Amino acid sequence: MKLKQNAQEIVLLSIEGLGLILGEIRYNRQTETAIFALEKAAFFDVYFPCTVIYDQQKGPLVHPHILAAMTTSSIRVQRQKVACYIIEKDLNPMIVRQYQDLLHAVLAPMEPIQEETQLHEKEHLSPKTNKKEAKRIIDLTKLREKIDK
Repeated sequence: MKLKQNAQEIVLLSIEGLGLILGEIRYNRQTETAIFALEKAAFFDVYFPCTVIYDQQKGPLVHPHILAAMTTSSIRVQRQKVACYIIEKDLNPMIVRQYQDLLHAVLAPMEPIQEETQLHEKEHLSPKTNKKEAKRIIDLTKLREKIDK
């Protein structure tokens, strides 16, 4: 039985070659914690990676990383490339709020598209729901009578 990832936590990571990355790590709550996933795993996944920069006037700002534009799921990070990390409870609430706002802004437009595609798939896959379609069973005796008339 494969254990599923049923918990998630926002983490700020300093990754060699990428800089400061803010994203979600997911783990199985029954067998591990977020810290265990970050420290013991050789690799771990970061969902919706964002870059954190510091602006002199506005303070810390969160922007989607270029890698977030190239993938729809996650990026896999090698544990050896992580210099340090900060878990969600120790993060500045303003950074967490910016990340969640970005996440909702990116995912919200996708939801209606998914609903529309599901409706179109239902129309194509189940002819029973569409009453206007022609019958699939043709009575040959009735057809022959029509032709003979």
